[in-house]
Order: sequence, then C-alpha cells, then structure tokens
Amino acid sequence: MKSLLISKTTFLDFLFCAKNAWLKVHRSDLGYLFVPSEFKKQLMEQGKEVDAYARNLFPGGVTVPIAVERAVAETSRFTEEKVPAIFQATFVADGFIAKNDILAYNKKTKKWDLYEVKANNSIKEDGAVRSHIDDLAFQVSLLKRAGVPAGKFYIIHLNKDYRKRGDLEPQKLFKTADRTEIVLKKLPEIEAKMEAAKEYLAKKEEPKGNCDCIYRGRSQHCETFAYSNDVPEYSVHDLARIGASGDKLKILVEQGIFRIEDIPNHIEFTSEIQFNQIQVAKSKKPIINKTEIKSALAELKFPLYFFDYETFAPAIPAFDGFGPYQKIPFQFSLHILEKPDAELKHSEYLHTEFSDPSEAAAKLLQKHIGAKGTIIVWNKTFEAGVNKEIGRRLPKYQKLMKRLNNMLYDLMNVFAKQHYVHHAFMGGTSIKYILPVVASHLSYEKLNIKEGADASNAWFKMVGPIIPDREKEDIARDLKTYCTRDTLAMYEVWKHLEEL
Repeated sequence: MKSLLISKTTFLDFLFCAKNAWLKVHRSDLGYLFVPSEFKKQLMEQGKEVDAYARNLFPGGVTVPIAVERAVAETSRFTEEKVPAIFQATFVADGFIAKNDILAYNKKTKKWDLYEVKANNSIKEDGAVRSHIDDLAFQVSLLKRAGVPAGKFYIIHLNKDYRKRGDLEPQKLFKTADRTEIVLKKLPEIEAKMEAAKEYLAKKEEPKGNCDCIYRGRSQHCETFAYSNDVPEYSVHDLARIGASGDKLKILVEQGIFRIEDIPNHIEFTSEIQFNQIQVAKSKKPIINKTEIKSALAELKFPLYFFDYETFAPAIPAFDGFGPYQKIPFQFSLHILEKPDAELKHSEYLHTEFSDPSEAAAKLLQKHIGAKGTIIVWNKTFEAGVNKEIGRRLPKYQKLMKRLNNMLYDLMNVFAKQHYVHHAFMGGTSIKYILPVVASHLSYEKLNIKEGADASNAWFKMVGPIIPDREKEDIARDLKTYCTRDTLAMYEVWKHLEEL
C-alpha cells in the first residue's frame, strides 16, 4: 500500500468516527457500505453546481488539473504568477492534501485569501457534525505548511432570502462570512488532531472494539456502525431523542444494555415518549388510548381529502420566484371520501417537464378541493409550507392556499402525541413505520420508488434532456404509484383508527 495522503474529507471522517475512517481507508472489502445513496449523490451533484456558480464571483480565476502531481505544480506556478484566483488550488505537505475551493490573491495585503464554498443556507459552527470551521482550519494548516502567505479565511454559502428573478445574480445568491479569527483560534487544536489522525490511520492492524458512534443516537451513526458494534437492529439507540440526552445513552452502553427490553426499571426516563416506547417494547402490548383517538378524529369534517405533495428542492433556484432549496411541487395525490360510506375517489397530478408546476398544481387543487371538509396529511408542516410558498409566488392563489392550510389536519399527531404506541413502530412516527402494523396489506417494499428522496431524484431524472421516452414513461408510472400509495396509506390508517 502506497503512503497515505490524508485529505480534508478523510480528516473530517476521522473527527466524526475514527474507526469508520480507518475502515474506509484500509478495508476495501467493506466498500459497499460507503456507496452513497441516490439522494446523497444528488446532494453531491448540487454541491458541485453551487461551487461552479460561486466561481462567478471571481473573474479571471483559473482551474488547476485534477491529477495530484500536476495540480500541485500548477498551483505553485499560479501562486508565483499571482493570478486573481485559483480554483481547486492543491497543496500536499507532511502526509496531508488539501484542495481549496477558491484561493484569491489580495493585491492590497499581498496575501492569499481562502474561500470555502458550502451548498448550505447557513454556516455549521463548532459542535456541528462536519463543522465548516474544522474544514477551513485543515486547509489553513496546509497553506501554512506550504509556505503560502495566507490572508483571511471566508465561507461562501447560499443566501436563503434570495429569490430568482430572470438571470441568476451570483452576488445576491451567495453570502460571504469572514471566519478568520475563529479559524486562527481553532488552528492549534485542529493541527493536534491532524497529527492524531495521521498516527491512527497509519495503523496496520484494525482498531478493536466499538466505534465512536456507540454513544450516539441512530441518526448519527457512521456507515460501518453495524460492522463495528454488536448491537441489535432495534436498540437503545432508537429511543426517541436519546441523542439529545447523551448521559442516559452513555449509562446504558457502559452497562452493556443494548436491547430496549433489557433496560432496568431503576434507570428512570422522564420523557413520556421514551417511557412509553420502553414499556411497549418490554410488554409487546400496544398503548391505545381510544378516548384520545376518538377526540382527535372528532375534529374531522367530511368530505375528507387525503393529500400528499412530492417536491424537488434544488440548491440553485431553477425558476423565477424560487430561492435556494425551495420546494418545487412537481406532483400530488388526492384521495377523496365524500362521506363515511361513500366510494373512495382519486385524483392526481404529475408535472412532466422541467418548468414551474406551481400554477398547474394550484388550479387542480382549486378544482378538486371544496370549501368545506378536512385535508388530511402526514406531517402538516411540509404541505403547509409548500402551499404558503405557492401563494407567495402566485398572489392570485394566495387566498386559496390560505384556505387549504386552514383545512389541514395532521394524522401523524395521533402517533406523535402517544395516543397509539406499538413496539413495531420502533419509536418512529413515519407512515412507513405505522403502516405495517395498522394496514399490513399495504407495503412500500415492492415499489420501485420507496421514499420521498427517491421520488425527488426520479423526477429530476425524468425531466432531463437525454432520457429516452420509454424510460420517462416508466418513471412517471413509478412516481404515480408511489405518491398514490402515500395517500391511500393515510386513508387506511384513518380507517383503522375509526374502527378502534
């Protein structure tokens, strides 16, 4: 194995979970665990697009080649020539390698200012996973080791308040934040951790024992968690908000308690959600508060509209009126129940070209949803936010969108408020957890599209310029099947609750 060059990505991996970083470097047979999902691939592509647009802020910039040796040589030449800006400036020193998004020469200070481009609406400061400050400090260390006179250090990120009107305006699309003082203060700590990473990752023998993520909730686990830790698929790591109450998780882990059923009674959980989750896991008997369920469902007024949007949220606004990561409502499904014993009706919409679907969706909602009744959704905040943005972009539909939002009812609340708790929900309130218990005849497993993120990626692919018509038809069919399943699932959950 040739000598290891520790990149910024590998270093940040090390800071998050050292053993996971070692496995990623040394265990090629585990490579399948590190293959990014389609959703993550899409995020990476958007990151590249954001980086490309940010370069417009630096006219006269030059890009170095990808190959490391040539990149280092060209970077050296460009810094000597003091070109206005270097994109992907590459430095190798002491076993580390850093590629800078933008290195710009400041004629006044005669120093090089470093700009890190982030496809985020805000900055991840210290304490955040993959802190942007740690990211910058690693690069600053390489500049120092390479003898480059460094000036100031900035983070360029998307401006969440920007709205596209005509051509994109990079000066308004981005915000630039000076983080020089914070980075310089953090630099000694980061350099010490860089040396620790070099020593740890150079080990030939695989580190033994659990990985760092053993003390984190499920959503904060690394890719190799299951490999490194002998923990059941449904464990104490799945307790609701256990990551926010780290002391409790640490106590359980250090006592070797990983099955929720094994949590002793003397360890108190003051959170009602966690307490109920533990009780049903131990007893395998659901908590069903029929009185509260009846009270909750009494709020519903017929006709009932079971409704779901699918959206695509690009980092770079695609259409007028949209901002970074604002949701494009390319699809909806609507099941309608006029009265309790009526036949369930279905209506849907799928936008099949890359253009703003807002008005077409609004027109159909106006046609199909009357002034009376209840619109049942799962996670009300999402649909309400999409409606509000449609009303903002299209003032003539603002009154309609306000009315629709006033009719929204969040069926998820029955489960979020603990009126119905089942061990098979595994502490979750997503409809994907609820459905197998209350309507087992419906499933997402055999669908070609199983998640909202997959639907978003599929739509973007479908409306692309190079996809064959036959494949477009297949994707359109899969999208309709998936979105229809969402609203039919809500109907089945409602029906099950009514029967209770």
